[in-house]
Amino acid sequence: MKFIFKPLTGLLVLTLILVGYAPVSHAKAVPLISVKVEAPPKLDGKLDAIWKKAKLVKVEAEDGPEISIKTVYTKDRVYFLLSWKDWTESIHQDKWVYDGKKWGIKQEKRWEDEPPWEADSDRFCFQWPLRDDNLIKKFAEKGCSALCHKPEKENKMFTNGPHEASDIWQWRASTTNPLGYADDGFLDHTNISKKAERNADKRINAAHKWDDPGAGESINVRNREGEGPKWMSTATTGKPFLVKGNEAPLDMSRIKKGDAVPGWLLARPEGSRGDIDAAAKYDKDEGLWTLELSRKLVTNDKEHDVQFDDLSKTYYFGIAVWENDLLYGHTRVKKPFALTFK
Repeated sequence: MKFIFKPLTGLLVLTLILVGYAPVSHAKAVPLISVKVEAPPKLDGKLDAIWKKAKLVKVEAEDGPEISIKTVYTKDRVYFLLSWKDWTESIHQDKWVYDGKKWGIKQEKRWEDEPPWEADSDRFCFQWPLRDDNLIKKFAEKGCSALCHKPEKENKMFTNGPHEASDIWQWRASTTNPLGYADDGFLDHTNISKKAERNADKRINAAHKWDDPGAGESINVRNREGEGPKWMSTATTGKPFLVKGNEAPLDMSRIKKGDAVPGWLLARPEGSRGDIDAAAKYDKDEGLWTLELSRKLVTNDKEHDVQFDDLSKTYYFGIAVWENDLLYGHTRVKKPFALTFK
């Protein structure tokens, strides 16, 4: 069965994710129970027997697919299993294609009955509140619209002050999945005016930050120089991903019409930004993504990571999913989730 992720235009960043910690009751939030297990599941995008111990929760995303979610935990880590329908596997974000004269970006469909656009990525996001002694204002009544959707806010998303922040986990099929992780970032209260910053993208993205990438240059970078790619694989063209250490300067003597070069040079961050393990598989016959994520219950980044340090507490979070899109055409589950540990 095919479905359509309906486009929500005008947003350049994580502006429509269900976000925030709020004093909602379990009647309003979707309850999710993490069950303790002795042996962890293997992160490979497959259904280990251990997942049978977890309770399945299914939710409908607004204008999007049904999402299935389970969770288990061990003495030091929490694990999530997610699956959702997606009518195309989108793993070619910004991929370069040579037409014999010039480079262009690979064109792919995002929605049925729509013309193709520049290739992007399937994505999945969690958002967790931080500093739970200071709740995100009015989230219980308005959901994510308490932080975005407002023309007077220029469709920007930011919290209400330095006392509010949230932890963002973003998995991308094109740039993080090949290296087995999900990007870890956060949202703060940064709000820049038009007078202070003329560039709209910089204003809109101002409150969205990434955790510390750690030592070295281990971070994904756009493979671009001028109107074409900067690097190619040391082996051959056509491979879907280009991993740091396997890149070479672009050599046009090796390029022929129809050749493709990945749009990003991939490297997993060594610091807090790379502390979420993840693996996903796409079933082409079923049109289904299966994603597994894992993170330590307690991390060293106390400021930017949600800490599952009290297993008697309830932890609220939101999720959103994208179909081959640079944050324009995503859909989200409108209700928050209430995570408890059993």
